[in-house]
Amino acid sequence: MDTFWQAPDEDLVPKLKWLIVLRILLAGLLLGSTTLLRLSESTDPFSQPLLSLYLLASAVLILTVVYSAILPYIRQVVLFAYIQIGLDTVFVTLTILVTGSFSSPFAILYLLVIICASMLLYRRGSMVMASLCSIQYGILVNLEYYRLFVPYGMESSSVAPDYPWSFVLYKLLMIITGCFAVAYLSSLLTEQTRKTRRELATMENHVQRVEKMAAVGEMAAGLAHEIKNPLAALKGSIQLLREETDYDPIRDRLMQIIVREADRLSSLVSNFLLFARPPMGRAERIDLQSAMMETVELFEKAVPPGTASPSKERYPRISG
Repeated sequence: MDTFWQAPDEDLVPKLKWLIVLRILLAGLLLGSTTLLRLSESTDPFSQPLLSLYLLASAVLILTVVYSAILPYIRQVVLFAYIQIGLDTVFVTLTILVTGSFSSPFAILYLLVIICASMLLYRRGSMVMASLCSIQYGILVNLEYYRLFVPYGMESSSVAPDYPWSFVLYKLLMIITGCFAVAYLSSLLTEQTRKTRRELATMENHVQRVEKMAAVGEMAAGLAHEIKNPLAALKGSIQLLREETDYDPIRDRLMQIIVREADRLSSLVSNFLLFARPPMGRAERIDLQSAMMETVELFEKAVPPGTASPSKERYPRISG
């Protein structure tokens, strides 16, 4: 259970903040567009369906304020995201209920909720929300079809029982299929985006390590180059002292050790510099005829005894 509520990534909290802002915008847009539509049709702006929409929009706005207030204190961020998006599916179902139920054009809002779930909770979350949307819409349509309730303002209009069962089932299956299709496709895109983001982060870290190693290598090469000069001075000084002082077997042996170890250190430094800063290749002109003749002679010497050696006449000299 702990792994289920573990955050998918570190930027879930900023995404939840964006979801809160988007929810406010959509609630205001839905309320404003519905009010304008009713006014254009000369409908009472305080009719029962509109009052229900006003209440739904107010509830969404109040919950959004609560979400933004308690978000900094939430520890189980993924659980909090599931609760928010799950309640969004409930509000979408209620919106469909007060705007015509089976005939409501707002069933498309389910897809928007599922897309948001895929962006925040990836494939698992989008599939969970697609299941919730399908269950709620199926219950809503079945209740209407079996006349357990009549949608607001639809008493004199066409409702689900007025359509053949095949059409009702067709629309229900289309909505459910659309929910799961959008859940799968949107989660696929978000998973690819997350994978690409991780690969880019890995490559960036690798490039930073390579740059650091290159900087360390340049510094080490510079230090090695600077070490060679003191070693050369040390070796020259010992050799001068050895020539100018009286011969003493012990002292002469110690000076030989110093010169030998200085040569050894100088050789190690030279090898390191050759590895760190390999010399550039230098093009040279060669005599192609001589090189080919030397190669032929080399192969002739490699022929086992008792085997007929190829005649040199088979390789005439190249004139010019």
